[in-house]
Amino acid sequence: MIPKGVTPADDQIAADIFGLSVGYWQDKKFWEKIRGLKLLNREGSRRRIYSKEQLLAARAQEERAKAVNEQPRYDLPPVPVGEHPDDLLDLEESLLALPESRRVTLPTWRSYRYGKKTRLPDPDFILGGKKVDGEVVGGEDFWRRQTILDWDENRPDRGNPTGRPVGVQESGPRQPSQRAEERRERARQLLAEHPTTLTAKMLGEDLGVHPVHAERILRAARLERVVSLLKGNPDLTAEDVQRETGLHVTSHARKLLDQAREAGADAQ
Repeated sequence: MIPKGVTPADDQIAADIFGLSVGYWQDKKFWEKIRGLKLLNREGSRRRIYSKEQLLAARAQEERAKAVNEQPRYDLPPVPVGEHPDDLLDLEESLLALPESRRVTLPTWRSYRYGKKTRLPDPDFILGGKKVDGEVVGGEDFWRRQTILDWDENRPDRGNPTGRPVGVQESGPRQPSQRAEERRERARQLLAEHPTTLTAKMLGEDLGVHPVHAERILRAARLERVVSLLKGNPDLTAEDVQRETGLHVTSHARKLLDQAREAGADAQ
């Protein structure tokens, strides 16, 4: 858990603060040498997480100690304890934030991350990773505690008569809200006006939504664009897709083209 008020840092950020390569930081386990440095990740998580404030304080104290030829006396800022609505939780911690009666199994919860019928809200924060074609690859998702609780509050109880009965499928796709449709239309407009330069960050700032949400909207707009182009040109190539959507990686353009062909076939 990343408590409210703490700036999270991973191994790469920690190594940068201390002027080391990330490989050297990890091989020498430098985090173990800093007395009082608290690891924020739960046991078993794939990424070490630190308080950036603690790392910066430790680095400054090491520099002062070095200047007078002494051993550093680490006096690090405390990490908040307790629970707060703005704490950031990873996927498994988000499940445990729910009342026990509302929890599903961990595999089911993981399926909600990218589910079609039941889907978790967009993450509030992504730690690490790098951006490729507007998408963060290799990062770790985090949700604010309140985000998950609000989402769960609007999730029908299992067996609740107000929800869809078990085993009964919806008669058709759920219709987007007016606000969601307005955002999609704006994304279509901006993509048409700036096909090679529009980014999720730009779209998010225009729509006033989180960048992760904007990335999803932009992906949908790009897919619609390619489906439309295929109708006029069945021999559309990945290079054409790159030119029309601004994707820089050819494999991403091919994937989008394949998805567009499948969507077009399903619509027939």
